[in-house]
Amino acid sequence: MSTTVTFKRGTTYSATVTYTPAAGGPANLLTTTVTSDIIDSGGMVYPCTITMAGNGLSFVASLPASSTADFSLGSARSDIKFVYSGTTFFSETFRLTVIDQVTT
Repeated sequence: MSTTVTFKRGTTYSATVTYTPAAGGPANLLTTTVTSDIIDSGGMVYPCTITMAGNGLSFVASLPASSTADFSLGSARSDIKFVYSGTTFFSETFRLTVIDQVTT
């Protein structure tokens, strides 16, 4: 997984995540609580909307352009939190280098 991407402020954010069940792990994420926030360089927190696929093997974390328009320029960070049967674990932290759009 690439841990840093360039992102233009004011663009719809949409990240698709595919889940591959591990031996002994849950068969899907349907009974797992999934959350994700993006924290911009100014420290503002933007909770993503999580849309789970019907089979629980993928989900989309998203923010509308109206929310990302408020991102501070610079380095933002995010991860994904999973809670399954009382156990909490997190994805790797990834970064967004937020730049301004050129065309208005």
